[in-house]
Amino acid sequence: MNGRWVTVAAALGGAADTTVFLATRPKLFATAPQRAGGSVAFLAGWVALATAAARDARTGRRSATTVALSQLLLAGNAAMLAVHLKNHISNPRVFLGAGLSAAAAAGAFLA
Repeated sequence: MNGRWVTVAAALGGAADTTVFLATRPKLFATAPQRAGGSVAFLAGWVALATAAARDARTGRRSATTVALSQLLLAGNAAMLAVHLKNHISNPRVFLGAGLSAAAAAGAFLA
């Protein structure tokens, strides 16, 4: 499998996970709007990455946009994992996000 498709699959997984998180917590927008806003920003990042990586896969090129988006999501998910671990509130979702962003970054960079 082409590395660009790995990035597409990982980005779609990240987008789906974030969508489920937001859909199952509708009160989050009222009770913790900053947290909800951060999740919406992550969702936008995942969707943008999936779009850019799919374009790269179709054209056979590696774009700076795809690499940059994947690195940004990797850094954001690593920071989120660190905060959750520091505060002893980690769960499998936090590790999933970090793993998906690592796979997306590897696919984007190594493709």
